[in-house]
Amino acid sequence: MAQVNPCYQVPPPAFFFEKALPLLHEAVSEQVCREMQWAKGSCVHLTVSTAAPDAVVDYVAITAHWGAILPGSRQVASESPRKQAVLLVRGLAQDSSLEERQQALQEQVRLWLSRSTLRPGFLVSGSCASLEQAVRMEGYTHIPCFAHCLDSLVRNFLCHHQSIQTILGTVRAICSHFQGSSGARQLLSQLQQQCGLPAHQPFWELSDHWVSAYRLMEWLVEHRRPLQEYEEKYQLGKAGTALSATFWSLMNSLVMLLQPFHMVVQEASTAWATLSQVLPQLRYLHIILEQIHEHFKEQGGSEVSAAIRLAKGLALQVSTDCQLNELFHRKEFVLATLLDPRFKGKIEAILPMGADIDHWKQVLVYKVKEIMVSDCSLPPSPSPHSPKTMCMGATMSSRMVKGLGAEGKDGTEPGWCRGSSRSLLLGQRERSLLEQLESAGLLASERSGASLSTKSHLASIIVKKYLRDNETIGAQEDPLVYWEKRQEVWPVLATLATVYLSCPPTGAFCESVYTSLDSPAILEHSTPLPVETVERLLFLKTNLENFPNYTIPSLLFLSGDLAEGEQTSTADLQQTP
Repeated sequence: MAQVNPCYQVPPPAFFFEKALPLLHEAVSEQVCREMQWAKGSCVHLTVSTAAPDAVVDYVAITAHWGAILPGSRQVASESPRKQAVLLVRGLAQDSSLEERQQALQEQVRLWLSRSTLRPGFLVSGSCASLEQAVRMEGYTHIPCFAHCLDSLVRNFLCHHQSIQTILGTVRAICSHFQGSSGARQLLSQLQQQCGLPAHQPFWELSDHWVSAYRLMEWLVEHRRPLQEYEEKYQLGKAGTALSATFWSLMNSLVMLLQPFHMVVQEASTAWATLSQVLPQLRYLHIILEQIHEHFKEQGGSEVSAAIRLAKGLALQVSTDCQLNELFHRKEFVLATLLDPRFKGKIEAILPMGADIDHWKQVLVYKVKEIMVSDCSLPPSPSPHSPKTMCMGATMSSRMVKGLGAEGKDGTEPGWCRGSSRSLLLGQRERSLLEQLESAGLLASERSGASLSTKSHLASIIVKKYLRDNETIGAQEDPLVYWEKRQEVWPVLATLATVYLSCPPTGAFCESVYTSLDSPAILEHSTPLPVETVERLLFLKTNLENFPNYTIPSLLFLSGDLAEGEQTSTADLQQTP
């Protein structure tokens, strides 16, 4: 660089924090906003999560999710129609009040919505009740995080069985033994090699989360032979006394019981996961637990009696969990399942026995009719049962506030408002009876369009044709790709499907934002970075990968500013939250 430009000097940290980072943040924000304009149905879903990396600041992240099916000429073949972005990251003082936090988030969500014609969709969250309330006030319909629901169920299951607590206590003792002795780890590594097993030793990966305990138990079962040989030759201390045949048998059974839950959580947390997977995966858990229970019974023997009790207890807990069972009756989940070509033909096997399938098909017809009647009445309403909609006379601003969670207070059909009777009386003398029938929505004409009954008929035909369509997609394929190809055949249904299927079932993407809090770019500083700088870094880390086509800002550093920058950079870095 010295040869190319002898006058070049490396800008000080102050230039990066005060000028470059804010300009880059603004440029990427504008690009995200432009991309969101392509959201199908102008609908964007949110996920919310929190993290507390220290005792001073709580970070809150909000991410957006939408489906962007562009016109054929604009769509890039290799580009996924599923989009996601970080909208904001905020560092909030831990001593801030609940009202202050809600107001801060509410203002940010309102700011993003006001920058465009976007409308509220679903809010996916599992453990941020105060933050959920702030976002719901902007018109979002809350969807429980599926992973959080399963985490809560498994955690309760593990805590309420003494035999499991005994196993986990022994697992912790084994970890403690090897963590405290490099010689012990080396001896175990030699035994692993002799048994033809990899030398990986995950003794530091045990945390309070059940998934870490499951992975460690799975590893212990796989490495049973070298561990038993180690106990015979070198002794494992207190943990060694518990390594009986009953211990290994029960731990193996526990791993078998937890494996389906681990697999479901992993699958539901992928970037391409969709709301339509929740009910099929939940039904799968019911089925697989019953099969595991039967497998344990077939084994027989005194050692499996405890495993049978655990299997019965976990199956009972899943079948009686109110939060999980409610999902089978939530309109958002049932319609998403019907709109996924992979699951529509299996809906009777997925829903509980005795479920009214025809009712849900009629709800789907109703939602299609809503879009046909008005482009601004997309799903869903808070009620999981009877479909309702907003008044057609509502203004765009009121629809923006109500969003997808709106429904008429009187449950009226589209096209009939409370004020319509008054308008009929005012114009009674000036118009003929047929004109008044048209104004009341009782007559179809070229000016008013088809009647609602005709719309219902057309919607019913569209839904029937889709449900009878035998063409489907692979189990690992994105259903949005299916609807991308069907948008010209069933444009209204494609819009509805894209809205529902672009919503993730978990907040995994939102939670992944915090992984960078442990990165050297944030930690390796003599003094903590300002909270605002951390917010921008977390925002850019994810969005730069997903939206590389932003307008690059002009980042000119004048050498004359160097002296001033050097004087201010130290003070800026020493700002604490």
